[in-house]
Amino acid sequence: MIISSRRKRIGGKSLVMLIDRFGRPLTHMRISVTLRCNHSCIFCHMEGIPLSQSLRNELSPEEYGLIAKAAGDLGIKYYKLTGGEPLLRNDIVDIIREIRPYASSISLTTNGSLLAKYAKDLKEAGIDYINVSLHSLKPGVFKFITGGNLNSVLKGIEEALNVGIKLKIDFLALKFNENEFKEIIDYASKYGLDMNVIELIPLGIATNVWKSMHVGLNGIEKFLEGIAIKKYVKEFQNRPTYILPTGIKVTIVKGYANPDLCMKCTRIRLTPDGKLKLCIYRNDLYIDLKPALKMKDVDRIKELIVKANRLREPFFKR
Repeated sequence: MIISSRRKRIGGKSLVMLIDRFGRPLTHMRISVTLRCNHSCIFCHMEGIPLSQSLRNELSPEEYGLIAKAAGDLGIKYYKLTGGEPLLRNDIVDIIREIRPYASSISLTTNGSLLAKYAKDLKEAGIDYINVSLHSLKPGVFKFITGGNLNSVLKGIEEALNVGIKLKIDFLALKFNENEFKEIIDYASKYGLDMNVIELIPLGIATNVWKSMHVGLNGIEKFLEGIAIKKYVKEFQNRPTYILPTGIKVTIVKGYANPDLCMKCTRIRLTPDGKLKLCIYRNDLYIDLKPALKMKDVDRIKELIVKANRLREPFFKR
């Protein structure tokens, strides 16, 4: 483990940042608050978490607050709440409120089906932005891919915008929807929403099923190259990003067999039952925070996060 001698100032407070042995800072935590979901997406990988592991014993809002307090002292300040479907937790607003004092940014990724119901409360709790999965604008295709109702998702997007929440669209490119990416870009541009265009990873589904659905993103990147007014690479995970004439930013996310992404990964993951997961692709090592949480031992939680940082490594390497 290496702890950087550099210090980062957040909110007027000087913090030591954890740096792993590959020189990567640890600044982000992706928290799966539940594996329960009300959609049945054909591509679902459940964040790389075995289903039997985390259906029970979901952490409480107070426990998330303890983790954020410990993590914040170590320089982790960016939190992404995900699932399953995080809005199935009726205490999701309380979770955000518990994390908020220790965070520079809290975002949430959702299928959007319950967003209209929670948008106002999420805004008041201090959410910074929300990623909404939108894989088709055709009701039949959307139903086939997700098992959900497109109209509910579009209503959720509209309500979130009405209450002033910043949104980003997540579009997963598949053989069933790849011809729609221009329409999705037009939709995002209409509402001024940035986008992630995401490549399907072979996780949680059989290899032959993955091959039957997977499409490369080269064609989409070529299209973006032709229309963008500017291109840059995000520091986080080396993600290529295109600024379009409409002003929106479209980011390409290639999460499989991509050493450039892995070498710029600053994230650790947390399972619904309180285990640190070092990488979406790794199920051979978990660090259990639950005993320390039961004791409300913030110092012990810090020790375990430091241990996780020591063990963290890029999954794909050159």
